[in-house]
Amino acid sequence: MIIQGGTGNGYAARVDDENRLFTFAITEQDYAHRAHLGYSFLWTATADWGADKNALFLRNDDTVLDMAIRGIAVSPAAAAQFEIGYGTGNTVAGTEVTGSNLNLSSGRVALATGRHTNTNCDAMAGLTVIHTFWSGVQNTIIPFDGALQLGYLDEIGVGILTDVGSSTVTIFGYYVE
Repeated sequence: MIIQGGTGNGYAARVDDENRLFTFAITEQDYAHRAHLGYSFLWTATADWGADKNALFLRNDDTVLDMAIRGIAVSPAAAAQFEIGYGTGNTVAGTEVTGSNLNLSSGRVALATGRHTNTNCDAMAGLTVIHTFWSGVQNTIIPFDGALQLGYLDEIGVGILTDVGSSTVTIFGYYVE
């Protein structure tokens, strides 16, 4: 059997002796595809927050697109206890953190509110996604692979419960339809 292409160019599809169509596909992760389109961002902050501080807060302000969280990286200076919370409608305070577009040639900006040192960990007042303890200095990425979704005005916060000195927190996210 020959399957003719519909463009009028005379191309035919190849079929094997069991009538299986030969195909060729290039796959890429959604995160990489969204980065190519200029929709992938990261928010990062480094500070000595002290104890019981919401180290990094992120809210999706896009009224059309959801934000998928790819992962959260935490790099404490010492043994630390962290909490990642999810909520909606919390008070925003602290120092502004602007999202960096991972497509360096894109001029697109993230429609999101990022803050560090946003009052204390209780500011999320929503669902605790993870409450964990790091036993020492290490850089750990908590992968969500896009499964954690922020709709319009949904937010995520990373709280440091123990005083560990200067630490870095990064949230990787991308917009999806």
